[in-house]
Amino acid sequence: MPSLFAPARSSQHRTACFALYRSLLRQGLRVPLPDELSTASPLGPANPIQTLVRNAFHRNKRDTSPRLVVSALKNGYRYLTLLSRAADPTSPEHTEALIFLRKNQARVVALKAKAAEAAAKRISTAPIEGHAPLLKRVSADGEPPVYEPALPPRPLEAFKTGVRKPPTLSATLGVPFLRFWKPQPRFLERVIRQKSQRRAKRITRIIEMQGGEEMESAIEEDQWERLVEKMLAEKEGRPVLPMTRGENTYKQSLWDAISYLSYVSEIERVDLQARGEAMWKIVLTEQEMALQEEKDRLVREGREGEEPKVRVWRRPVHKKVPRTDVNERNKPVEELKLSIRRVAVRKASPKAGSDGNARGGTKPAEPSTESGSSTKSEAPTHTKPSMETRSSMETRPPMGTEPPKQT
Repeated sequence: MPSLFAPARSSQHRTACFALYRSLLRQGLRVPLPDELSTASPLGPANPIQTLVRNAFHRNKRDTSPRLVVSALKNGYRYLTLLSRAADPTSPEHTEALIFLRKNQARVVALKAKAAEAAAKRISTAPIEGHAPLLKRVSADGEPPVYEPALPPRPLEAFKTGVRKPPTLSATLGVPFLRFWKPQPRFLERVIRQKSQRRAKRITRIIEMQGGEEMESAIEEDQWERLVEKMLAEKEGRPVLPMTRGENTYKQSLWDAISYLSYVSEIERVDLQARGEAMWKIVLTEQEMALQEEKDRLVREGREGEEPKVRVWRRPVHKKVPRTDVNERNKPVEELKLSIRRVAVRKASPKAGSDGNARGGTKPAEPSTESGSSTKSEAPTHTKPSMETRSSMETRPPMGTEPPKQT
């Protein structure tokens, strides 16, 4: 059960806390400290005792539990007594205070160094300074967006490898972008991810409002409003006013929100389409320049008869498999089935001196019962006994006789 006592709303509690806070700050200034802990400290020229007091009160200002509040106040009064005794440089409390301040300073310096090291290792996703934008808008305000490349293509001497590799135009959820090299820059990945998530969230919101529970709830609210209005009109004896077109209803408010989001999505789609067309111009220009540079290289090397090939910036992910006819693709399987069928027919073909029934590949017949009928089927079957069956039949004595005794 929550407590009804709020320390921050009690005037007595606030007065006691502010009095303790001011006393600790004043008493901290009376403790003599060496320069390594005050003016020449790596944490800055400040009194470390006052910094610890401010941080402690700021950390505990949201405590509402009486147990925590009473414990914090007791600790504050105990430290006030400690600082009062530490004002004497010859007291043991002064020595304890200096030891504690030195340990705390070393701990804070180590944490800041660790944080700075982690920040230096972290890869920045901010745009690179000094780089011009890829596209610029050339259309006026109020006109359909039209973009053009901001800078002309770079010369061949600007590439470190000496080979121009045209970029590839890609898109994610309708957001076009150019792949220049691999791995993809982090700041470009961040921009693409944010735009894609924002666009997908807007479209999902439109779909939810059109056919979700919100539209049903808006319709029910409008019905409730009409029902209440009808009841009030009947009570007051006046006619019920018909619903006019464009009346501010819950359903109309929801459709206004849907229309606005659809309008924003359409504007964004047109803008992304214009950006994609400008990026495609960059791809075509780079491909033409790469093809011409490859032709010039072949001429310089004396290989004018060879066909120039434009080098790509990445290896192909999947190999292209030529399309084949279904019959040609299944031809090896059909040949394997035919060979198996031929082997089966060859094994099942009758031999010379035997009857015309197929006898290959069948199991030996089970022994018949005393009544002479088979246990598996009523019709008798003629099967060729195997070698083990023939040998057992030759060595088995006839039924009704005892086997010869061994001596």
